[in-house]
Amino acid sequence: MATWSRISDPENDGSLFPAWFVSRMTAVRGAFGLLLATGDVLRVISLSAAHVSSDGIVLLDVLLDHAGVPDGVDTAWESKHYLGVPLPGATRATVNMAHVVAAIEFSAAQYAEEPGGISGSATQAISDTVEELRHAAEVAGERGADRG
Repeated sequence: MATWSRISDPENDGSLFPAWFVSRMTAVRGAFGLLLATGDVLRVISLSAAHVSSDGIVLLDVLLDHAGVPDGVDTAWESKHYLGVPLPGATRATVNMAHVVAAIEFSAAQYAEEPGGISGSATQAISDTVEELRHAAEVAGERGADRG
């Protein structure tokens, strides 16, 4: 049987979640998106916790944003299907990281030209980060298996 660890302050566990979006999404409410393997984008306001199982599964507890194309989004992203709150008041969801291809901050355009901000290689960096998260989940799963 899998055991679960709840992480509600990911900034203190950089070795498990090295991704920029984890610390950013827990620190502020913003306009974020999780690009899913289906090609849909799940609109998210913030991340409240992550759950890591001893089997390596990573679940993210998120606060959903409204559905629809974000204001000012690049035309290449306009054709995506944007998922959000399914009905009034249903703002919380849990997402399996195995279905997340990339994390996007829609309000980050101002950081693109700032030193240390998001650069033209952001897409590759995000992909690398998602891969790091999957690796961290595998490591957590191995730690749990060693305990059992």
